[in-house]
Amino acid sequence: MTDLGEAIARGEKLRLSINARHRKQWGQYITPAKLVAFMAQAAAAGPVGRCVRILDPGAGTGSLGLALADELLDRRKVSRVELVSVEHEPDATEQLIEALASAKARYSKRLDAQWMGGDFLSKLCFGSEPFDIAIANPPYFKLSPKDKRSGDAPNIYARFMAVAAGLLREGGRMCFVVPRSYLSGSYFRRFRESFHEMMQLDSVHTFDSRRMSFGRDDVLQEAVVVVYEKRRATAEDAVVISSSAGLDDLPSGYPESRLGHVGDTAFVVARKDLDINGALALPTTPEQLDAGRKLCRLDSTIASLGFKVSTGPVVPFRCAELAGAEEAKPTVPLLWMQHVQRGAVTWPIGFRKPERLRLPSLHLVPRANYVLVRRVSAKEDARRITAAPLIASEWPTKFGLENHLNYIHRTGDPLQPEGIGEDEARGLAAILNSQVYDSYIRMVSGTTQVSATELRAIPIPRLSWIEQAGRRSEEQVEALLARLLGEQ
Repeated sequence: MTDLGEAIARGEKLRLSINARHRKQWGQYITPAKLVAFMAQAAAAGPVGRCVRILDPGAGTGSLGLALADELLDRRKVSRVELVSVEHEPDATEQLIEALASAKARYSKRLDAQWMGGDFLSKLCFGSEPFDIAIANPPYFKLSPKDKRSGDAPNIYARFMAVAAGLLREGGRMCFVVPRSYLSGSYFRRFRESFHEMMQLDSVHTFDSRRMSFGRDDVLQEAVVVVYEKRRATAEDAVVISSSAGLDDLPSGYPESRLGHVGDTAFVVARKDLDINGALALPTTPEQLDAGRKLCRLDSTIASLGFKVSTGPVVPFRCAELAGAEEAKPTVPLLWMQHVQRGAVTWPIGFRKPERLRLPSLHLVPRANYVLVRRVSAKEDARRITAAPLIASEWPTKFGLENHLNYIHRTGDPLQPEGIGEDEARGLAAILNSQVYDSYIRMVSGTTQVSATELRAIPIPRLSWIEQAGRRSEEQVEALLARLLGEQ
């Protein structure tokens, strides 16, 4: 077995020994072997010199750094590689040191492989010479706002990206596998702005299934493999976007240049076309990109038309008024996201959670017309957005909305919301449930959640058009949308 094979085997052994408590402390997710090979090809795809300096922060057992060294020394035939692998966790460190020693013995003077311990975010001393390539599967966990090590990004993986970028030479490259969530949402806005001033996105690989990139570890975040280059932005900037269902159908070869060979699973997009409302959209098909371009030409958003979006006020573990069906005292319906299907609210459904609130309750929403939207999509859902109109005439009382639901209403006060017209409610729900809006939200959202912030910013047709859609069937709304967007 080669030293790389040993590193991968050690990583698999380490993965099996990691319990939930350990993973929470260290944010450690071991990179699968197929992903290691793909990332090494991606990192090595750009121009390289005779001697290449590699940084592997959060190295684990060393598989990524060693795979890249192999790619450069064996396939790209560079003269020498200097590899610095940074790892802090004790069990992985022991395995890493052995893997690096084995690699040095095999390549002799062509490879200088060093281990560096300590906290990477504390800006360890790497000397004055910058790195040519950084490659990493960084740790993943949220950081306290009080933790100011290397910036204020809310998750440790983004701070690893920022520190690694600062250690690269001008024109250097980085290849990281990270959650897609940093590309969108308000939490990462400041990080995106500062990071993209320094680093330009070169290529990105997405996975159709949330579970297939790190499926063994039950990772529900959408992971992406991103390649960045440290340089100034240009008007001609373009991004190669590729995708696969999971690890088994990863492309066997990576494009040899930024705009090089692009197969059936990839296409080239102008960088400016991916900027949508301060987020970086990632269309996985040309059809998605076309849908996004057309929707962004609409002049209105849910917020600009006067609609408000609030989150259901009932947080079950904090609510003392939860009641079962057998409750003798007066109760009102409690709606969970399971009660909301595409275009319809069904209650009760007889599932294991309480479906009623005991009166009196401070968590009730006035009886009126609303649009209910699930905040989370299940993996088996065909559409990312699931919305339904809630029509006051069909409900005899006030009701409660659980915290995994968003609801669209008219005033800014979620405790005293005003309803919207029936046609508005039906039309908005139909629009949000449509195929084109599913494509849009998948492009701009890096998580399985549909936040109130994202809903407010979604571009939509004018109010008269929404009301017209509310008087049509689902199929007719799809056709109306296609005609409207085709005229934009």
